[in-house]
Amino acid sequence: MDLTCVVRRDIKLLSKRKCYFSDAVLNPSQSVDIYPDSELTASFTIAKNKEIGVQCQACDLSALHINTDSASTENRGIHHKEGGWPRDVNPQESDQTARYRKKIEKDEAYSHAVLHLGQQMEHYIKQNNVFNIYEDYFTDAPDVPTPDPNPLRTLHLLKDPSPTRRAVTGLSWSPDGGTKLAAAYSDPFWKNLFDHKDNDSYIWNIERAVQPEIVLRSMSQLRSVSFNPRDQHILAGGSIYGAVGIWDVRKSQGPVECVPIDVGHSESVTSIIWSNSKAGGEFFSASGDGQVLWWDMRKLNAPIDALVLDPSATPRPENALSACCLEYDPSMPNKFLVGTRQGIVMNCNRRARTTAERIMCQYEAHLGPVHALHRHPQLPKIFLTVGDWTTNIWTEDIRDSPILTLRNQNVQLLAGAWSYTRPSVIFTAATDGALYLWDILAQRINPTLCSQVSESPLLSLSTQEQGKIMAVGSKDGRLSVIQISENLSTVTRNDKAALTSLLERETRREKTLEQRSKDGKSKQGAKASIVFHMAVASVAAATQSSLVVQQPQSPTSPSKKMFESLKETLQALHSKENTSNGECHEATGIEPSIDMMPAIDGQGSQINLSVSQPMESTVDQHLQTAEEAFFETMDQDILSRGMEEKQQS
Repeated sequence: MDLTCVVRRDIKLLSKRKCYFSDAVLNPSQSVDIYPDSELTASFTIAKNKEIGVQCQACDLSALHINTDSASTENRGIHHKEGGWPRDVNPQESDQTARYRKKIEKDEAYSHAVLHLGQQMEHYIKQNNVFNIYEDYFTDAPDVPTPDPNPLRTLHLLKDPSPTRRAVTGLSWSPDGGTKLAAAYSDPFWKNLFDHKDNDSYIWNIERAVQPEIVLRSMSQLRSVSFNPRDQHILAGGSIYGAVGIWDVRKSQGPVECVPIDVGHSESVTSIIWSNSKAGGEFFSASGDGQVLWWDMRKLNAPIDALVLDPSATPRPENALSACCLEYDPSMPNKFLVGTRQGIVMNCNRRARTTAERIMCQYEAHLGPVHALHRHPQLPKIFLTVGDWTTNIWTEDIRDSPILTLRNQNVQLLAGAWSYTRPSVIFTAATDGALYLWDILAQRINPTLCSQVSESPLLSLSTQEQGKIMAVGSKDGRLSVIQISENLSTVTRNDKAALTSLLERETRREKTLEQRSKDGKSKQGAKASIVFHMAVASVAAATQSSLVVQQPQSPTSPSKKMFESLKETLQALHSKENTSNGECHEATGIEPSIDMMPAIDGQGSQINLSVSQPMESTVDQHLQTAEEAFFETMDQDILSRGMEEKQQS
């Protein structure tokens, strides 16, 4: 079909403008319908519009015209005459100067000027005599530190270079002044069984903390790491599979020596510490398998010594307590502390012969695992333990209870340490990602300072020996290097003396309470013994039998267990009497169990009772009567003791 378009315009107009289709005059008969092609429709794609916001900051431009004038410089000299003498007076000639002075002194203006200036000078001299502007006031006053608005300032936030998130489980400062920090990164044991994890740990340089300075390669993830205190290039590390290795950063990134699998620990190595040896190459490690092993880095084929953490006389590995942390002071080369998952702290001596002698004493420190142990840097007999919701301060002289307890409300603690420079300051890290600072001389009810470091739990904490920098590692792999302010890191004049006085006072208080508790138990046991003897005598008289009771070596505390044992013995006598069909009963000697109290009189002799006539009342009735009398006497004793303590207080 042909389409025709007719345009009617003047030729002049056509030569000046273009021809458009809208200018055509169309007849209705010429309009046609053109339907879409189905083949073209199938290949047609609808374009979806997308709106993307772009933030564009307009640049303000301005044109400035500055005209600077050229500065002209000129050098000029000044001639100074001594004394400001006129030109006609030569200052070198004494006669001329003397004549000029006499001339000025005869002038009336000179006398008026001297009188006016003299009054002003007299006023200023009197002021100077009253106030000495060069005097130093309050020289004997103590230095009052100015408050710091940011006492804990984060210097660096070091992230784990690994693509997967790993927790920071071990920290160690280099012995060359703490310029380098070794960090061990690991995941829980069960995570490594199913997924492939990165096994690298790192050494960071605090001055250039953009990226790790040295990478520590390992076959498995490291749980703990420690610098050799005598050589900053040598480190010891323990893995999550129980292996122990030595790294020398001068030679390679991998370990130079490793412990064979069959002679190492069977669980993850929780702590590694270098010991104070002559060669400087011995260290010991602790693990959850209940063993403490000593190693020599020159020969790691087998441990040089071992200790099973079982306090019984015959220690067994299956009964050993799992070790969580170690604490060692080089000033006491043979002693060390071990914290366990069962909440017990063991004070051990390596030089003892047997295992029972090596574990000298135990402290029931916490209800749960002991996460941190740290001896006081200046008072070696004082150490702190961190676990559950408390921080306990102990002394080696008292085993039953700590001398001080610092409680965090509803926050579980995971790490802690003393300050190396400020003797009364303690740092603790918690599961809420906060760092708590305690100054036990200022207050012991609430923390002195709380600083939010991370959103995830803080697992490790280590303070620098200089006392001005500390490192905190979190569960999400972030390592925070924090600078401590001068007020918290500088020791004052009386800090150590005040802390020593406080700890000695608390130690005496705990010893006094412990002694009073022992005395009360002994008095209570003595009174219970007398009442028990009366019960034995009455029941023996009722059953017409002869009782011979041997006195044990140490009396036990009174309880219902005594009456249960006595009841069983007397019931056996009663049944024997019933089976004898009324025959005469001979005096029988009965030895009760050790739970029964001794039957003795006031002079310490045994009581032998023999009765020929049987009683009509039963054994149970007499036993019940004796038991009621016993507990009535005990109640009266407790009330009297309470009244005495109230009067004393």
